[in-house]
Amino acid sequence: MSIKTGNEKFKVGLYREAIEEYGKIGSAHPLYQQAGFNIKHAERMLRESPQGMALVRSPLLSVVMPVFNVGPFLDASILSVLHQTYKHIELIIVDDASTDGGGDILRMYEQLDSRVRVIRLPYNTLGGAGIPSNVGINAAKGEYIAFVDSDDFVSRDAFEALVREAERNRADLVIGDFNNFDQQSRELSPAYDAEHWEKIPTGEVISAHDLPDLYRLSPVPWRKLYRTQFLNKHAIRYPEGDYFFEDNPLHWAALAAAERVVMLNKVIAYHRMAREGQTMNSSAYKVAAICSHANTIGMSLSGKKQVSQLTIDEFYDYVFRQSWVVDKQVDASVKALIEKRFSNIYRKCVKGLPPKHLCADFRKKFENYKAAYPDLDLTIVIPAYNCADMIAQTIESLDKLKIPHNILVIDDGSTDDTVKVAKALAAKVNNLHVFEQGNRGAGRARNALVPLCTGQYTYFLDADDVIDSTVLEEAVGLARRGDNDLFLFGYKIEFFEDKKRRDMFDSDKKVFAEIKAAKDVDQRRTAASKLINYPWNRIIRTDLLHDENIFFGPTVVHNDIPFHWHSIASAKKIGFMEKDVCVHRKFSERAQITNINDARRMMVFEALRYTQERLVAYPSYKLMAQSWRDFATHLIGWAKDRVPQELEGAYKEQAAAFMNKLQGVELANGK
Repeated sequence: MSIKTGNEKFKVGLYREAIEEYGKIGSAHPLYQQAGFNIKHAERMLRESPQGMALVRSPLLSVVMPVFNVGPFLDASILSVLHQTYKHIELIIVDDASTDGGGDILRMYEQLDSRVRVIRLPYNTLGGAGIPSNVGINAAKGEYIAFVDSDDFVSRDAFEALVREAERNRADLVIGDFNNFDQQSRELSPAYDAEHWEKIPTGEVISAHDLPDLYRLSPVPWRKLYRTQFLNKHAIRYPEGDYFFEDNPLHWAALAAAERVVMLNKVIAYHRMAREGQTMNSSAYKVAAICSHANTIGMSLSGKKQVSQLTIDEFYDYVFRQSWVVDKQVDASVKALIEKRFSNIYRKCVKGLPPKHLCADFRKKFENYKAAYPDLDLTIVIPAYNCADMIAQTIESLDKLKIPHNILVIDDGSTDDTVKVAKALAAKVNNLHVFEQGNRGAGRARNALVPLCTGQYTYFLDADDVIDSTVLEEAVGLARRGDNDLFLFGYKIEFFEDKKRRDMFDSDKKVFAEIKAAKDVDQRRTAASKLINYPWNRIIRTDLLHDENIFFGPTVVHNDIPFHWHSIASAKKIGFMEKDVCVHRKFSERAQITNINDARRMMVFEALRYTQERLVAYPSYKLMAQSWRDFATHLIGWAKDRVPQELEGAYKEQAAAFMNKLQGVELANGK
């Protein structure tokens, strides 16, 4: 189709060739008027080129805009990009499965301007803007990358100024200023980091190696311009997980790697504040996500060959300044958990990043943090949904544990008395803490509490199951003595209504025999990957959970697949015992995820896609590749019979697309 070919030519700056393609559209064609509009736009681009240097020679700038349910603000944001004085851009809009009708707005701009490219994600991803932003980075064709928040707007000459500074100074990173504006009052205010600008020179090449005050700037990406080659060379991307504040690790990763940074004393963006749905309006306990990012930053710095002492000391000062997360807590137990988590991060990081100059109150504060909550062998995380009649028995089975432990229950929007029952139990059990969120599924409920896990090991248990406390204690003891990252154990199945029990499924019995016969960790890993992806057949070292950003998937069904495969792929030491810890209940008369036979089964492809992206990052993927292919093939066949008839065609197409992509990954990894 000529208009499509013309758009492709236009996006890479071949305006004359684009005009030629648009000219092939006849007057009878339904897109004739659109082609005429595009011809005029391409001609204008050529006319506005500076004399003696065609605009097509200007560096292409890729502007990445992640979008999720911001329909009322989209027009202003998109237009502020398209009306820039710098014309040689592509606007990559990544729609993170919006549900507010914003898709109609995106379709309009896609038709109006050939520079707009929309990537539509089939399901809402984990976390905030991190994953969709990475999708945009990976799709970018430009020499530079900038970000725009989909509810903000940018100054008309923002990109022209940023690119000019980058070109003039051969910069890896250019950082501009920004203003906030209140959604209700429309009052403008300067950026909260304005005081740090006075200490940092503008308009010249600098780096954080010599000026650690750069780290103290707001981490937001939509005030910055990144050289694409720089990002790719250092593999700099947002961390991907079920949390927000992802711009913190991105900020540190970019500054720690950049040799040529330029500060631009100009307001680039206007950031909308106090709108409903923004990150800072989230439940107080969820801001513990900043703990995860402090840990990610520390682990990243620990893995570098050379890190300046200035950067190391600035990192600890950064951790110290995150006390606002503690201060935000109303619940004393949650406050203590977050303090303990910060203490654990310091305990871990100080081994590889010894500080020299800590602020005066650092040691005192972190001694208090360490004492805020007991040291634990085990944290148990329980997602709960409409199980008021079952959860008491589950908690009672755990309360028999004699090892230091705590229990974190999160209600996932129950409509029965689950919260009431859980809170009544918490009043009697000191180490039981109850949290709440809207209904998002068991996976995302578990993820919400991952930043609050402080035990040496973490165990994910269902709210309608029970455990043998003596055997679980033994498993934790063996895992500690073996210094295992992952420790596997047996289970029993109870068919609740029939009041019958059986040993673990036969397929898992065979796998345990393979694990037992394995001669090294790689053979054990390969065998373990064949287990049914239950989360309650293992405990995981909490440091591994945090360091590798291991989460459950974003989908309602199949969300335990990523946890199963990611935990096995990343573990360096895997232990096991065949004794049964958990009794897992299956129901025939009450709602259970395994019984779902509707359109939600289409989510199987998102679960597989997300998991595969995690796996390919590990050297162990080559060992697990055949098991992964076998699993994916079996699961696709199993889920096919549980999809409504009207979706069979779409299911078949997505199955073929996934298997083709899987084959491509295998070829790329040398299989």
